[in-house]
Amino acid sequence: MNPNLCRVALRPRDPFEVFDLTFRFVRERLRPLLRLTAVVLLPPALLLTLLAWWFDGAWWLLFPTLAMGPILQAPFTLAGGRLLFGDDVAVGQVLVETLKRSVGLLGLWSAQGLGWAAVMAIGLASEPIAAISIAVAAMATAPVAGLLTTFVGEAVLLERVGLARAFRRSGRLMAGTGGSAIAATSSRWFLLVWLALASESSGQAILDFVLQLGVPFGSLMNGDVTPFLLAGMLLAQPAAALYRLLLYVDARTRGEGWDLQVSLRALGLQ
Repeated sequence: MNPNLCRVALRPRDPFEVFDLTFRFVRERLRPLLRLTAVVLLPPALLLTLLAWWFDGAWWLLFPTLAMGPILQAPFTLAGGRLLFGDDVAVGQVLVETLKRSVGLLGLWSAQGLGWAAVMAIGLASEPIAAISIAVAAMATAPVAGLLTTFVGEAVLLERVGLARAFRRSGRLMAGTGGSAIAATSSRWFLLVWLALASESSGQAILDFVLQLGVPFGSLMNGDVTPFLLAGMLLAQPAAALYRLLLYVDARTRGEGWDLQVSLRALGLQ
């Protein structure tokens, strides 16, 4: 980290200011983020498109998409941390380093994945209406459970600490900035719903009204899980990762005076 190249003014912000800062950060670092998005999100997007076509838009496709979310966010967390203090990142290097540093998160990711697998299994054994109710209930309670692990990923990926210490770090940061912790967990689901619906409506409009192809993949209005819906859910992952990263920076600034630490490093006094 070169403190002289810090691209963001480090000062306390409320969650809405951080949200605005996230959009400006993405706009200023759009090229490297687009490269990383193409490499990380294109393969699962193609796979999910094939599955949506093969299984006629089965609703259970939502669950593997949700389960892979933390894994897809990890490279953007690491890349975002680097882009805070630089202009560009090498996609290959980011992926390699993410793979190395993610070993400590495998246990957490496995537990989260098993949780979604259990929800999917219960849903598959239920009637469609009951299955949809289970899915909605799971998504509603997920932010509460996520509070326990708000900044664990950032601690492991950016601070290079073990999982046990990462939980303690996350707990200390949450204690000082409860609002940021709540915003970090709830924002993932807000962005997920927002981008999924936006992608669904845009994709259907292009196919049906612009290209006059009808609705070959079905539509959400008819209860189908379409590739457009899944694509929006995938695009929500980097957005959530970058927003949570900047909330993590804000939490460190408020609770640990990180802005002063970076300034002192830039002056060579630390």
